[in-house]
Amino acid sequence: MVISTISNKDFKYNYLIHPNSIEGIFQQCKLLLSTTRGTVPLERDFGIDSKAVDKPSNILTAGLKVDIQQQFKKFIPRATLLEVKTTSKNGAVEIHVTIGVKDE
Repeated sequence: MVISTISNKDFKYNYLIHPNSIEGIFQQCKLLLSTTRGTVPLERDFGIDSKAVDKPSNILTAGLKVDIQQQFKKFIPRATLLEVKTTSKNGAVEIHVTIGVKDE
């Protein structure tokens, strides 16, 4: 299992990365963390629930952990969520997650 910490900050998609590679799985996780649920046509369940953002940080982190686990299970089954941390700066919430990706 390959482990990495990623966040939703400053995400830019790299189309040259193969989606089934380890790096591709990490990129898919970043994409999921950077996407607000309901904004992807034909896949309205993909992304993070926007209602969570206005909650206190301790409730936000716990709720996000459950939400992200469910999202990974549905959309990125090779990714395993290990830890979730949130920070808030100037009204913007940054999500930092530690994930493991299973080798195939």
